[in-house]
Amino acid sequence: MSKTYTTAQDVINVMRAQAMSDIATKPEPKGQKFPIGTRIRIADDLGTPMSHFPKELDATVKYTYAHAFGGKDVKSYCLDIDGYGQVAWYFEHQLTEITPEKNDETICCRLYELF
Repeated sequence: MSKTYTTAQDVINVMRAQAMSDIATKPEPKGQKFPIGTRIRIADDLGTPMSHFPKELDATVKYTYAHAFGGKDVKSYCLDIDGYGQVAWYFEHQLTEITPEKNDETICCRLYELF
């Protein structure tokens, strides 16, 4: 027996839930610049259409549009933004990978010596 949905939002919620459960079992699409879990920094200028989006913050890549819903759009990302939660869709050119400092171990050792 099929389920009857009362609103368009019900249909959207079911489709979204299915797409999210599929992400865990699907490989990342080819051509995706930032793999899932990559730490990134959001640009300070997102342009007028996205001026209401959080900016100048660090985040973790959750998935691309193609990864969640299929197709070829590997340049639109859903992010888990520090202090905000999940926000979509940021464009690849608005993101920069955060690379760990080369001297992290040295810095930790010096901090340890101070205390």
